Amino acid sequence: MATVPDESFIEKDIYAAYHTSKVLAYRTTQDFLRTTKPQFTITNIMPSFVIGKHELLTTPEDIISPKTSNGVPLAPIFGEGLPFPIPGDTVHIDDVAKVHIAALEPQIDGNQAFILTAGGIEGIQWNDAKDIVRKRFPDAVEKGLLPCQGSTETKVMKIDGSKAERVFGFKYKDFEQQIVSVIGQYLEAVERCNQ
Repeated sequence: MATVPDESFIEKDIYAAYHTSKVLAYRTTQDFLRTTKPQFTITNIMPSFVIGKHELLTTPEDIISPKTSNGVPLAPIFGEGLPFPIPGDTVHIDDVAKVHIAALEPQIDGNQAFILTAGGIEGIQWNDAKDIVRKRFPDAVEKGLLPCQGSTETKVMKIDGSKAERVFGFKYKDFEQQIVSVIGQYLEAVERCNQ
């Protein structure tokens, strides 16, 4: 059975602790399958950094909060950045939902794992979000609503998420679609607050 690190590890590096929790969950699932040989199958769906419109967030402050997964891609747009590199592997929330539902279809073999990441082996570059925003929302940039003055360094991880596309027969929404989804939600929230 996988072991859990002590609390001092979690306190030192919350991102490492988060990633470790995912690895431990996967290993525990594999241990369970191997030792109990259940009469059912398990499909592990392992999304990378999930980006997209978050229905539960309704204020501009909530949408850009660093406490949500959308806070990281928005950091370079809102004049901030992160003090350490972030893996450049992302997936749209719609694609995550789609795969969760499709995995329940009887023609999909169980006891498989699917990594969900849209950027190909090289992933994305976080600072490309600024170019996307300048191109797709020029009026909001000009008004200062989207300053595009921050920077976030990308860590290339070389993760392949193509198996999910092959098995489930779809194409991931790309990084531009992910950013447009979040910025669209943010600008809608700003407009609501200004009414």
